[in-house]
Amino acid sequence: MPRRVGLIAIGSNSARMLTADLVAGLSDPVRGREETALFLSMDDKLCFSQEAMKRVATAVSKLWHQANAAGAQEVRMIATSAMRDAANRHELDFYIAALCPILLNRIISGQEEALLSFLGACCIPPQAGLQGMIDIGGGSTEVALGTADEGLRSASSLQLGASRLLKTQRVDSLADIAPARAIADQIITDGLPALPEHTQRWTLVGGTGTALLGLITRLPHTQPLPEGHIITRDQVHDWLEKLAQLSPEQRAQLPGMPPTRVHIMPTGLVILEALLEQLAIKEITVSLRNNLDGYLYRLFSMPQEDADA
Repeated sequence: MPRRVGLIAIGSNSARMLTADLVAGLSDPVRGREETALFLSMDDKLCFSQEAMKRVATAVSKLWHQANAAGAQEVRMIATSAMRDAANRHELDFYIAALCPILLNRIISGQEEALLSFLGACCIPPQAGLQGMIDIGGGSTEVALGTADEGLRSASSLQLGASRLLKTQRVDSLADIAPARAIADQIITDGLPALPEHTQRWTLVGGTGTALLGLITRLPHTQPLPEGHIITRDQVHDWLEKLAQLSPEQRAQLPGMPPTRVHIMPTGLVILEALLEQLAIKEITVSLRNNLDGYLYRLFSMPQEDADA
């Protein structure tokens, strides 16, 4: 019988869980997700609010129980961008420990996050040729390039995410797009190295991509989305302009709009459009897989690189 492992990730917008058998395709996957808005709770001293830490602890407890119910023989926990930034991140340990018996294994770096997202998006199953991956999160955006056979050629983590940009420049009108775009363009230009143009395929992971797919397909946010759907740069542009002209209340009424994405969806699309234009990408494939899939895939395919054993 294959080893079955659960993984919880504390992200900037949500806490997520994946439990699966450690085989090449990560069989019998069970997923969970709880929205937390952790990054947006940080004050000017980079401290999480008490309310947000309570939300995260409750979310982790719920996901831990889900992982165990899904047959996990062990459950691990990692954290990403918001926890990398926070001055009071160690306080969160106490909130979580009060509700469930799990400890944070590690706060992963931006470079590792890019690697894991690439593995999740491009190696399950392995894709042929040079693959590009974009992961737009709440606090950071990762861009990676590589092949399934040879691994990464380039990995970058940008201090640019849907929630982070929202804190600097909201997008609540057409006039707000230009200043938000200027911020995104500058961060991308400064932080992203030149990449080759002969990439076989680009894949988008993260909440901005899946939420946009929900809007395009008009599927309720509680229903499963199709894997491997292609979206175009023109669709990203059109949806950005449409959402910018709607009030938060009007956005919330759109079929497929997750309630927790009402405020951050426009800034996420600003980042996505900026990346697509700067990288000359006309279309991109949306994957439901993410850095959790990459973490478990690495446990199976590269057990010698297990930093959390």
